[in-house]
Amino acid sequence: MKKLVLLIILGSSLSAYAQDPEDVLRLSWFHPSGTARSNALGGAMGSLGGDLSANHINPAGLGLYKSSEILLTPKFLIQSNNFNYRGTSTTSNDNKSNFGSIGIVLSEGRKVRNWTSTAFSITFNQIADYSNHVSFAGQNNFSSLSEKYLEELIHDGADTNSAANNYIFGSSLAYRTYLVDTTANAKGAVTGYQSLVPITTGVNQAYDAYTSGSYNELALGWGGNMDDKLYLGASFVMPMINYSRSLYYSETDATSNTNNDFAGFSLHENFSSKGWGIGAKFGIIYKPEPYFRLGFSVHTPQLISFKDNLSVDMVTNTEKYAGTQSASSNDLNNGYAGEREYTVATPLKTIFSTSYFFASPNRPTQPLGFISADLEWVNYAGTRFYSNTYDQESTNYYNALNNTIKNLYKNNLNVKLGSEIKLDGNWMLRAGTAYYGSPYNDESIKASRFVVSGGVGYRTDHHFIDFTIINSSTKDVVFPYRLNDKPNTYASMTGNQLIFNIGYGLRF
Repeated sequence: MKKLVLLIILGSSLSAYAQDPEDVLRLSWFHPSGTARSNALGGAMGSLGGDLSANHINPAGLGLYKSSEILLTPKFLIQSNNFNYRGTSTTSNDNKSNFGSIGIVLSEGRKVRNWTSTAFSITFNQIADYSNHVSFAGQNNFSSLSEKYLEELIHDGADTNSAANNYIFGSSLAYRTYLVDTTANAKGAVTGYQSLVPITTGVNQAYDAYTSGSYNELALGWGGNMDDKLYLGASFVMPMINYSRSLYYSETDATSNTNNDFAGFSLHENFSSKGWGIGAKFGIIYKPEPYFRLGFSVHTPQLISFKDNLSVDMVTNTEKYAGTQSASSNDLNNGYAGEREYTVATPLKTIFSTSYFFASPNRPTQPLGFISADLEWVNYAGTRFYSNTYDQESTNYYNALNNTIKNLYKNNLNVKLGSEIKLDGNWMLRAGTAYYGSPYNDESIKASRFVVSGGVGYRTDHHFIDFTIINSSTKDVVFPYRLNDKPNTYASMTGNQLIFNIGYGLRF
């Protein structure tokens, strides 16, 4: 596989630098979310409007409302993941129920000045659900997590005092437990560092992480309608993110040798991140003909302020060398977890949309349904991290991280298609699909998301209910660790999410 351009290792750090390039996708690469109707259409709502999801996709769609509406959309998720790490396959599963979106739109259906109608909306939408179980294992005779700590100490030219005290969430734990030890010359003077892991004979590596939390978005939107032909809209959004990860990682000797000074080591990491921020979305929909619509929307980068907490425990068994040793970051940080505050600018996004409405030849003014398509451009490589403290150490770290992001990711297009057909009476049948291409620059990494969805809806003058089933298939990779001096190894993942959505709404 190709060697990836990686983050410059910064040493002499007493703080918790827990951000890594994968955080970019956690904040920007997710499948359609919102109302049950929108999800059934694969998220292809950019030129349709008349749905509360417009507040989060194209707020110009709020201008199509002529009456007020309130909506609640709960969902249930069944998730399974398959991993392949260095030839070994593993499987993990997770189930969860929660709400998808809730909101209200208040419409003024009377003509006011140049506006045929206007609408104001407040919605709360779950953009992403972070509940997951990532677990894989395999034998590795090429690299070890211990080399990450070794690289850091050598890169910084750290003395033994720095090695023992200045890298309290990584290298200092490895040094204190003898996972990484010193080398000396004939006179006993320290000349460098070495890993005790017998990489050439192989180690059994295991990665097991449980993640939880969600990415939610509160949106305040306005949409206006000019002569039922031109629709304009804008929404002010406030992202609210809560994410946590409990990670257990271990390496054990793959041989039965009890005299090679290494039986194994384990690392237990608890990480949590909470953030909130601001952003905006602007949109336009134009109807050159009653049966044809064009839409365009821009999602500005969201500025999200985060506060992270990190604690790490390590245990190493060096057999006769130094026995079993343990160390904790909390013990090196006055009994507290490490904290870090920073700001992220999420990717810019633009959406080009179109929809075509078709009708029965006998009743040309009564649409029987529509076909809708969205083309979504996302600037993944434009994600940026900024320090909230502005000290030189933090500035250097985030500059290095941002340079890594520019090299690891690219800008990409996502495609969404949806269709709805009116059946006899008040019933509607829907179907949709969406494809999300790889955000990685490295072509050897095969990553994508493919969504197939369908559902039915029932409408009356004052009530409506929607049922939707979504199947989302994901191909991605998980790096157990990253090195600068070697090509990086990763686990290939194929995941599947089955989501059941129910939406109930009331018009008034």
